[in-house]
Amino acid sequence: MTETEIITLGDIVYNQRDISPAQLGITSRKINYWLDNNVVPFVQKQQPSNKLVKGVTKTKWIRLDLSQAVWVCIIDTLSSYGVSIDRIAKLAASIWQNPRVEKYADTVLRKHITHNKNQLSQETINYLKTTLKDEQLMKHYIRTIINPFTDMIKSALLRESLPHTMLYVSQTNDFDFLEGDTELILKLSSVYLQHPMISIPLIPILAKVLAVDFGNKKKDLPYLSNIEKQIRDIVVFKRPKAIEIAFKDERITPITVTEQHKSKEQLSRYILEHKIAKGSKLLIDIRSQDNYKLTLIK
Repeated sequence: MTETEIITLGDIVYNQRDISPAQLGITSRKINYWLDNNVVPFVQKQQPSNKLVKGVTKTKWIRLDLSQAVWVCIIDTLSSYGVSIDRIAKLAASIWQNPRVEKYADTVLRKHITHNKNQLSQETINYLKTTLKDEQLMKHYIRTIINPFTDMIKSALLRESLPHTMLYVSQTNDFDFLEGDTELILKLSSVYLQHPMISIPLIPILAKVLAVDFGNKKKDLPYLSNIEKQIRDIVVFKRPKAIEIAFKDERITPITVTEQHKSKEQLSRYILEHKIAKGSKLLIDIRSQDNYKLTLIK
C-alpha cells in the first residue's frame, strides 16, 4: 500500500463519523441502553447542544464511524442469539478497552517507525514519533481507535483474502478473529472445540454499513476502482428499475439488482466479495424502461 492509501483507509475506518444507528436498524432506545451498559465504548450518548434553532435547543445525535457501526451490528447479532448484556459488556472491554490499556496502538506505531515496510515518508515517520510522545493524544484518541478489531476491518476492506470472521464463546468470553485463508482447525484452541461457538462473518456486516455510508450524496469513494464507481453511480444515483451484472467469461454467476432488492447493500456485498480485476472493461447497455445491463470483460 502507498502512504496515501494508508491514510485514506484510516480516514474511512476511524474518522468519518456520519452513520446514524437508525440507518443500521438500531432504535434510539436500544443504542442508549447499550451505551448505558458500556457495550459501545468511546461513543457519546445523545445529548442537547448549545445551539438553538428557531428557539429550540438542537439535539446532538449519536453518530458512528465505520468501525463503531460494524461493532454495533455485531452487538445486535449477539443479542439476537440471546447473549446477555453483561457478557457483551465483558466482550466489549476485551475488544476495545484491554488493547487500550495494553497500549496495542503504541506497538503498531513503533513497528511503522522501526521497520517502515510501507516506505512512509520521513515527514510521516517524524509525525508518528511525535504522536507517540504525546501521552494525552495516545490515551484519549489513538489507543481508542487502533486495536486488533479495527485492524481486521481494514484487512477486510483491502480484500486481500477471505474470509474475515469473528468467533465468540459466550460461556468463557473467549473470542478470536479469523482473517484470510488461515486453517480453521489450527487457529482454534481447545476452548472453541469444547463449548458452543458463535461465528459472525464480517463481509455481510461491512456490506450493510458501506451501503449506509453511500447515502444520497454523490461523493468519491477512494477504496473503489473506477469501474466499481461507475457501477455504484448507476445503481445509487440513476435508480434504474433493474440492472443485470455479468462477467463475460461466466466464471461468476450473474446477479440482477432490482428495485425490489436493498440495492445499495447488494451492490456493496457484490463489490466486497468479487473484487473487479485491474484492466477490466465495462460495457453499459441502456435498455428500455430504465433498465441497464452491465457486462464486465476481463
